[in-house]
Amino acid sequence: MSLEYKLNNHSTPFKGEIFRKLIHYSSAAISIGYLFIERDIVLASLAALLLFMLLVELVKYKSKFIYSLYMKYFKDMLREHEYDTGKLRINGATWVILSAIFCIIVFPKNIAITGMLMLSLADSTSALLGRLYGKKHYAPNRSYVGTISFFLTGTAVMLLTPKYFGSLKEYLICFTALIATTVVDSLSPPVDDNLTIPVTCCVVLYIMYIIMYPGIVFS
Repeated sequence: MSLEYKLNNHSTPFKGEIFRKLIHYSSAAISIGYLFIERDIVLASLAALLLFMLLVELVKYKSKFIYSLYMKYFKDMLREHEYDTGKLRINGATWVILSAIFCIIVFPKNIAITGMLMLSLADSTSALLGRLYGKKHYAPNRSYVGTISFFLTGTAVMLLTPKYFGSLKEYLICFTALIATTVVDSLSPPVDDNLTIPVTCCVVLYIMYIIMYPGIVFS
């Protein structure tokens, strides 16, 4: 196999997109595990995984043999910038782990879980349904179907994730965070959405809880 891969404008093959999103769906295991496993154990496990993934990312650009294997087995799942040898860029799965670590360290448990599940479930569903049925686009790589799917799946996430009070006011907080996260996702910010989605959700939730429940002590 040639080591040179032409970077063109074609999108990820749909079969590859399915496998890519299955990996994203499986990242929900981080949130579920965090419900039952101590924070330090989860962080240590994710940190070890992140170091391994970063090592692979570095080595693949240094070793032609490793790069060949990487492209042979994963090329159809990758975005073009993720295998461009001209720039050192980490792939989406690595961003997922990085954002999970950030959310767990910075935010209270229930908020971190909600933000991570927004990425695992809402973003993945949006991408797949948008790819299948999103015929009308309002921006590059953003379709009405995809954004609606993101919002509806996110609604389910907000309804089902752990709550502190279970009050109407708390669900209004969650709805506000859902709208903000959907808007940010629809704007396609230059930063990887595997980071912007969970962080936006967590930041809005955290600020809204502090505003709506002054003096709240997060468990």
